Amino acid sequence: MKVAIVGGGIVGLFTAYYLSKENVDVTVFEKAFLGNGSVHAAGLIEPYRFDKINSLSMIKKMMKYRSIGVTNIRSVNANWLFSLIAELNKPAPPEAWEIMRFMASYSLKEYKRMAEERNDFDYEENGLLELYYDKSSLEKAVEEEKGNPFRPKFEVTDVKGFAGGIYFPELSKVDTFKFINRMERELDNVRVIIKEVKKVGIDGTLEGAKYDRVVLASGVSLRNLGLPITAFKGYGYRVKGEVEIKYPFVLAEYGVAVAKNSDHIKITGGFDADFSEDSNRAEFFLGVASKVVGVNYVYDLTMGYRPCSPDGFPIIGEYENLVFSTGACRLGWSFAPAMGKMTSDMVLGRAKSYGYLSRYISGRNLRVDTT
Repeated sequence: MKVAIVGGGIVGLFTAYYLSKENVDVTVFEKAFLGNGSVHAAGLIEPYRFDKINSLSMIKKMMKYRSIGVTNIRSVNANWLFSLIAELNKPAPPEAWEIMRFMASYSLKEYKRMAEERNDFDYEENGLLELYYDKSSLEKAVEEEKGNPFRPKFEVTDVKGFAGGIYFPELSKVDTFKFINRMERELDNVRVIIKEVKKVGIDGTLEGAKYDRVVLASGVSLRNLGLPITAFKGYGYRVKGEVEIKYPFVLAEYGVAVAKNSDHIKITGGFDADFSEDSNRAEFFLGVASKVVGVNYVYDLTMGYRPCSPDGFPIIGEYENLVFSTGACRLGWSFAPAMGKMTSDMVLGRAKSYGYLSRYISGRNLRVDTT
């Protein structure tokens, strides 16, 4: 069986990983480098911190973020916006949350399993601390967690300099750069072609070759094929510095995440509705983090475009010889193992649909080459 995967981000790589274990002939097409668009992330494996996008509470939060400069709204995919408005405050069916709980558990276990094989990507399972400067915001967040459909374990804790925090003991973190390097070693039998794919046929034709199946895991570019996907841009710094807080943490009011790795501290922020290549706003988030991180030196800055569906749920489905896998927004790393496994199972014919997660995949919704 010959399979092409378009997109060498974390979801595409996990799909290649599981297919290669089934002795499938896999070729990955990536326009830049493996991990492009994914390495900017903080590396927090936090599937329980799910944001349901199509809710008034999330829109209010976004407007609040915008008022203090945390979010910039520059451009969105019109198809995504129309879908969000049409589905505003519509609850996902119970079975959708059931599959998301499975995906969260599976992904957490897979990172742990891979670290037990060889921890060459700074895996730690120290939990995650969500910090609040404002007491009322903390109290509201605690009430929201009590109704969290993932039913995570959490505890409220005191933290010096803050109104308090919510600690999630079951969550973990990885170094995103080291993890991509690990995946490259795991995929030594997979062909990687550095080339931008601009055309694919529903029969599996790609770059003049015919594949049995083509996986489209190229993130926000899938909006060009008719999926309601828009970009929420984020920025990631690797810095040399000091931090007193011993857990990976998120400054909740500013959407800034900090994780300490063996050779650097990762600082990630930003949730900008923006397709541009402008990274000027990244300094704002570095400044926010600098209030709690002593930054001595900046190694580099990377940027990524989180592919977000109208409600934040992943999109996984098939149409003819194509399999689509995208849409998890800022939780791409958190759900990537499960998305990769489910996508590979669909490629292999073990699944025809994932119900709610497949609802956007049909001939009437897609704009693909039928010649």
